[in-house]
Amino acid sequence: MAESALIYLAPGAFSQRQADGLDAAPVLHQSAAGETPARTTLGDALRAQDGAAAQLVITSAEALLTEVALSRKQARHLQRVLPYLLEEQLLEAPESLWFATGKPEQGRYPVAVINRHHLDALLALCHDAGVRPSGLKVDVDLLAPETPVLISVPDWGAVILERDQALVADGAQRDALMALHQDEEQPFTRLEDDLTLCDRLRAGLTAERGVEILQGAYAPRQTRRAGPSPWDPWKPVMGLAAAVFLIALAATWAQQWRYQQAADQAFADAAKLYQSLFPGDRATSGLRRQFEARLARLGSAGEGGGNSLFAVLPAVATTLSGSEVEPKRIQFDQRDGSLLLDLGAKEYNQVEKLQTALQEKGVRATIANYRNGASGVTARVKVEQAG
Repeated sequence: MAESALIYLAPGAFSQRQADGLDAAPVLHQSAAGETPARTTLGDALRAQDGAAAQLVITSAEALLTEVALSRKQARHLQRVLPYLLEEQLLEAPESLWFATGKPEQGRYPVAVINRHHLDALLALCHDAGVRPSGLKVDVDLLAPETPVLISVPDWGAVILERDQALVADGAQRDALMALHQDEEQPFTRLEDDLTLCDRLRAGLTAERGVEILQGAYAPRQTRRAGPSPWDPWKPVMGLAAAVFLIALAATWAQQWRYQQAADQAFADAAKLYQSLFPGDRATSGLRRQFEARLARLGSAGEGGGNSLFAVLPAVATTLSGSEVEPKRIQFDQRDGSLLLDLGAKEYNQVEKLQTALQEKGVRATIANYRNGASGVTARVKVEQAG
């Protein structure tokens, strides 16, 4: 903040607005820290900024500086309670004033009060010139450690700043006012050089002294700089990256959908197999636990029980998956530990091929019966553990 341009408005700047326009108000304009300030008008100073941000400073003659003690509840509604708390100090209607507050110390809030019409006119002039104010503060706040202060700028007269008042006098009145306000224990700080004055104001800005008037509804807004953005060369790359991301996201969704479809089909097949093996039992969503529990009961049934099923089931599952026959029903016979396959085929030799394939996998397969029909062959194959 302290390194941006500084525009310090002379006392009576807003009164000047009523006569010749605020554009013609005298100011000190320092384009950068350490540079000699120019004595010019507000309009010329803003135009010289060429759209760059600027820190604005007004004299305490244009604002009321005070402080109030607020409870936490009152602090949440500052703009509503401050007019009532400061009613005796206000010389204008509260609705025509803007109230800004600073950081509290021990429950007391510093307050700056300024006429809304003056503030609106100043910001409108900045907007018309394309200048974004980086902040607006009061001089006596920035120079607080040095008060009382005597400021002398040619054509401005003499400005005497104290914490609770600002006096403006011409050359003839200056000595009389200084004598009137002289305090041997606290002598005046004389700022009679433009560069020294601006340096002291910048020191206050760097130290973040004082109340920032541009807050709330008046807080500076970020504006897009004129000219090309440093991101412009990267926009095609960012657009391509976004497109690739969306394509990858769509592919992921499609893959997840396919996986879900496959999982649903696998569950349906497993449920069908379970109900074929154990007629009368209804398959549930916890099919794996249900199947394991059923096999555990079979395994405890003794010789020829679950152990036989474990021995033949893998061979049956893999053989059927590559066979030309169609399983109609699969049933486990707990009495002898055999698996009964009711099958459909176009020709009898397809059933024989299934029998051979099962035997090659190390299990005993017997064609218990078969029947030729108009639609093909139906057969029952008994599968047992080889022994």
